[in-house]
Amino acid sequence: MADLILEVDNLTKHYRAAGSFFASGTRLVRAVDGVSFAIEEGSTFALVGESGCGKTTITKVLLRLEEPTSGVVRFRDKVVHDLTGPDLRAYKGTVQAVFQDPYSSMNPRMRVIDIIAEPLKVHENLGGAALRNRVGQLLKDVGLSPTAAALYAHQFSGGQRQRIAIARALALRPKLMILDEPVSGLDVSIRAQILNLLVELQKNYGLSYLLISHDLAIVEHMSHTVGVMYVGKLVELASKEALYSDPLHPYSKALLAAVPQPDPDLPMAATVAGEVASPINPPPGCRFHPRGHHLDRAAIGDRKAIYDACIREL
Repeated sequence: MADLILEVDNLTKHYRAAGSFFASGTRLVRAVDGVSFAIEEGSTFALVGESGCGKTTITKVLLRLEEPTSGVVRFRDKVVHDLTGPDLRAYKGTVQAVFQDPYSSMNPRMRVIDIIAEPLKVHENLGGAALRNRVGQLLKDVGLSPTAAALYAHQFSGGQRQRIAIARALALRPKLMILDEPVSGLDVSIRAQILNLLVELQKNYGLSYLLISHDLAIVEHMSHTVGVMYVGKLVELASKEALYSDPLHPYSKALLAAVPQPDPDLPMAATVAGEVASPINPPPGCRFHPRGHHLDRAAIGDRKAIYDACIREL
């Protein structure tokens, strides 16, 4: 078994929501509610689920942009939210992110060389010819010419801008990269190029990925392990092969059934009845159960632990 680079243990993140016109006081939004998973060195772990299920909140906690309400995040056996000083600085260099919209994550007044070089100046105090050579090599690694360093981000297409964002994330030679919907804003013809680039970089740099996506085709192409989230909870955790061949949770089955099929003769996927549960007032037990599902304990087998709370409450 490979070593673990990241462990998330019972992570919880709650926000206070102000009372509405008809309600006074404060209520809790349970954005992430007791989520646990681990990422092995050199592998890709994907979190999937519809908008609002808590995927991006988890990334914010991992990047130290948010403090957890409870739970523990460990990076190579060190508790992330206990890190200070040089250890925290090293962590921020070792864990990098690539976001959905590369244009909004870049300063439009900075040239590409300055965009990529900024983390190198801050963390490695690099300058002069060494800095220019490093930026040129990073551009080559992501499939761009070193001459791109003299241009501004708005002079590039969306796919090229995402390559620049990846180059910036690679600048400090990270070990874990968080990919938050990295290709959702790109044309279909460009998505495959960026995904293949990420797979190649993973091999060349020895990277581990946390992939956040709602596109199950991308997850199938990229991931090794998949966690399915629904309203702040992890409802299924399995290898990619197990999930796509034999999904156990009804929500996982509904997600896979909703993937468009190119054959017009195939029947359309049935819609799931009911409304998405509220993260402010979630139902007890499995948060999907009001939508009419049931679980067969005998069919769950070795992967039953993730469903124990569901079964207990139904």
